[in-house]
Amino acid sequence: MTTIYVDKKTLKILQKIKEKNKLKSYEETIQMLLKQAMESKKSMFGVLGKKSRKEILKGLRDEEDRF
Repeated sequence: MTTIYVDKKTLKILQKIKEKNKLKSYEETIQMLLKQAMESKKSMFGVLGKKSRKEILKGLRDEEDRF
């Protein structure tokens, strides 16, 4: 086991997350946060479907913005 020091603000946030998720310990809370962080790194490949780049970018800028 290791002791870590966190700012009071960080501790309050951890306490809120712990209570909200009905977790038993800060260890569980930190593990949950780490797991979520790792899952959010998943690839976004294919999220836009089979649209072409032209279709995706069409109308992205206003006419006034063009030179």
